[in-house]
Amino acid sequence: MDYVKLGIIGAITLTVIWIFSYTYKTYNRLVKLRLDTERQASHIQVHLKKKFDLIPALTEVVKGYSNHEKSLLTDVTKLRSQWGAANDMPTKMQKANMLESALSKLMIVHERYPKIKADKSFNNIQKSIGYLERELVRERKLYNKRVGWYNLKIQEFPSNIIAKAFKFNQEEFFTIENE
Repeated sequence: MDYVKLGIIGAITLTVIWIFSYTYKTYNRLVKLRLDTERQASHIQVHLKKKFDLIPALTEVVKGYSNHEKSLLTDVTKLRSQWGAANDMPTKMQKANMLESALSKLMIVHERYPKIKADKSFNNIQKSIGYLERELVRERKLYNKRVGWYNLKIQEFPSNIIAKAFKFNQEEFFTIENE
């Protein structure tokens, strides 16, 4: 009879140790996935900042050739300020989408003004923006992949129990809004 009690105590002890170990490992995995997602979001913000920092130079070049595009230049400048002031990722994503749409309109301006097309500063800025856009595409894909891994782990059983207990929330994918 003492062996039966000892066996039961041993089984309970092993079960408690297994539960603690699983919780510990799953919690740390969720933290790592969340931090990877946040780090990747930061990479996107850095690339967007580099891209948007080219806007003042671009607006100066366009302003020098065209007074007809003042409202577009004002919109781009205003959106750049709003993007910089945004504090959370969903707002930053929304403002970045709006700003990129306005910026693409500004880049099309050169089609209407052949002198801008020939301007060396404009061409250099356009090349820099093109390079940064290719980098952003790569960073966004990686961000969305990491968000997918993180969100999947939060939804999978039994890790979803630990995710709920420790209040891990799903992240939003980075999407491009169409006009």
